[in-house]
Amino acid sequence: MDTLGPIGIHSITSALFTDAAVLLVGWALGILSSPITDAIRRRSAKRRLTRAVSTELRSLQDSLAGVVVQVAKRRHVLTRSLLEALLSTLKSSGHVPGDGRSFKMIGTLLEMDEHALAASQAREPEPGRRPVLWLKVLGLPFIESYLHRLDLYTHETQRLLVEIRAGLQAFNQYADEGMHYHFLTFSADLGQDRLDALMRNVESCYEGASEQASDLVSRVAVLLQSPEMQAV
Repeated sequence: MDTLGPIGIHSITSALFTDAAVLLVGWALGILSSPITDAIRRRSAKRRLTRAVSTELRSLQDSLAGVVVQVAKRRHVLTRSLLEALLSTLKSSGHVPGDGRSFKMIGTLLEMDEHALAASQAREPEPGRRPVLWLKVLGLPFIESYLHRLDLYTHETQRLLVEIRAGLQAFNQYADEGMHYHFLTFSADLGQDRLDALMRNVESCYEGASEQASDLVSRVAVLLQSPEMQAV
């Protein structure tokens, strides 16, 4: 029987090592493929989710900025500095000219001179009921539907989203209470003292809603400017 020489033995050994290396690489890839695939899927899902969440947050922010302007006009405290601060915050959050009703409204108000701006919030006659303000906003239906996917985000982003959601609930409570007190002013045989008290409650609710809206506009800006929300 022929015996293997040194060259033959070396060839067999090399082939065995090559086969072992291929098997080892294949085994390693088999183990790693699932986590890699899952990570790619999660990153893709996060990007799609972030685009939708950012759009919804900007829409909410625009609506809330409008509330701040409405209530400031009603209370006759609308100033150029307030409008400029709101516009700056909206721009820093990704709003562009032509987007959003409040963004356009603020831009139009800033084009007025001081006299015209003051005239735009001229006082209504005090006696009787003042016009009602419809303050309640749509909310965050998309985010509400995808609360189970917030685990895609860091704890800090999740915290900010939860805070915005809670703040929006508090805002809408002010809006609902204001509407409730306004409807009570139409009760039969309502004395002037009672009417005045109800209207004070209405104005107090409007003030609280405005403060909550202003806070939410700022919170949304902080979230939208975060690296995680901009990585899309």
